[in-house]
Amino acid sequence: MKTNILRFIVFISILLVVASFFNSCKIQLRDDRNVLPSLPRPIAKGKVLITSAGQSTDTYIVKDIANKLMIHNFFMPQAREVDLEGINTVVFVVGYSPIGENLHDLGYNQEVKRIKNLIKILRKKKITIITVFIGNRKEANKKTDKLLNLTCKYANYVISTKNNNNNQYLLNLAKLYNFKLTLVEDVTGLSEPFASAFR
Repeated sequence: MKTNILRFIVFISILLVVASFFNSCKIQLRDDRNVLPSLPRPIAKGKVLITSAGQSTDTYIVKDIANKLMIHNFFMPQAREVDLEGINTVVFVVGYSPIGENLHDLGYNQEVKRIKNLIKILRKKKITIITVFIGNRKEANKKTDKLLNLTCKYANYVISTKNNNNNQYLLNLAKLYNFKLTLVEDVTGLSEPFASAFR
């Protein structure tokens, strides 16, 4: 009799653990509804303007990816309103670099102002915005976070490399601003989601 009761208790315990596991999986999936491995259908068209948000050299990596994918693009790290003529999509590559800003004789506040002005015009003209972040927020600072916030707020799609410092922050932004997000292991994984935005 005691053996049957013990078996019953063990069985119920196992059922509760399994139910709890599946419930937590559902919650996780619901929480990550903005996260996709790539886009199911294109959202962007060429001509593409690739510009920097923070003047890091990561912009050159994205330019190379676009060229390899044969996506018609213009590379202008310090793009301004005048550069938007005939442009259908703008890609912001986020990453604050004091060295990059010094090289281009550009202060951080000037860079923020430039990006705000661009985004204002992009929204007015209904131009698609894609944000790419290759960096690691631990190595960055509040300046990179501000640039991420600025460019993600109105982004149609965001692609980022995975790491413990980026993941939750970007998931929170995706929920807050309701954009589609793809997290890749490293820069070699950028091509597929980037291409999915265009074809």
